[in-house]
Amino acid sequence: MLEADPRTRDSIWQGVSLSLGALADPRVLAAVSPDLDEQFHPDEFLQSNGTLYLLATGVGANNSASLVAAFLEDLIETARRIAARNTGARLDPPLLLALDEIGNLAPLPSLPNLMAEGGGTGITTMPVLQSLAQARTKWSDSAASTIWDASIVKVVLGGASNSKDLHDLSTLIGDRDDATDSTTIGDRGSRSAQRSVRRIATMPPETIRTLPFGTGLILLRSAPPIIARLRAWTNRADARNLRVGRVEIETLLREPAPVADPVPEAESEPADAEPAE
Repeated sequence: MLEADPRTRDSIWQGVSLSLGALADPRVLAAVSPDLDEQFHPDEFLQSNGTLYLLATGVGANNSASLVAAFLEDLIETARRIAARNTGARLDPPLLLALDEIGNLAPLPSLPNLMAEGGGTGITTMPVLQSLAQARTKWSDSAASTIWDASIVKVVLGGASNSKDLHDLSTLIGDRDDATDSTTIGDRGSRSAQRSVRRIATMPPETIRTLPFGTGLILLRSAPPIIARLRAWTNRADARNLRVGRVEIETLLREPAPVADPVPEAESEPADAEPAE
């Protein structure tokens, strides 16, 4: 019999403990403990064009991040296997992963590779991050660069404060010609006009930082940069239906998670008790 090195055994035990540590919270345990009639099959879900919402607060995410990440990784791996069996190695129907605040809730270890390779298999990934600095902290410098470079559409909002990232964005947008006209008056009243052209940043860092609320800088492949006015969901034609769905979700969030009732202990009868007729 082979025995693992004690350091390896401790490392494995620590990894398992971190992954399952969330189950120590009774609320988390109750939320992930299905009833007898509750089942979830990733294969059937991915092929039925369904929608799955994973909701968490900032406090609750600390307890359930490992479980959420494991669930998403299993779903993504299942999607890849299905895509590999399809014609053209693409998932049909395609899968959209709208990962809002993924850096705060449950950082996915495979997100950099998913951003680089997922689009070719029918898996569209849309991570929403506070900043590139957050991506560097949650993954690594090289992984954050992979996430940024692999993004086909980049939407940047105002309010960023990392000067290096702002300068990099300004360089990425490019320069433009700025013409300056000047007039020189000679001693005898003669006039001469001159025009000088210089290259300046199309959007200096301070312009990107101070983008007005409701507008965004869009970088799409090799297209010129676009300043877009973002439309609030309340102004959409289907806002009424969205509002009803949002109220239902907020109601679910306000309701406390059910806590499983403790299993009652079997009562033992005294040894000298007579059997009931």
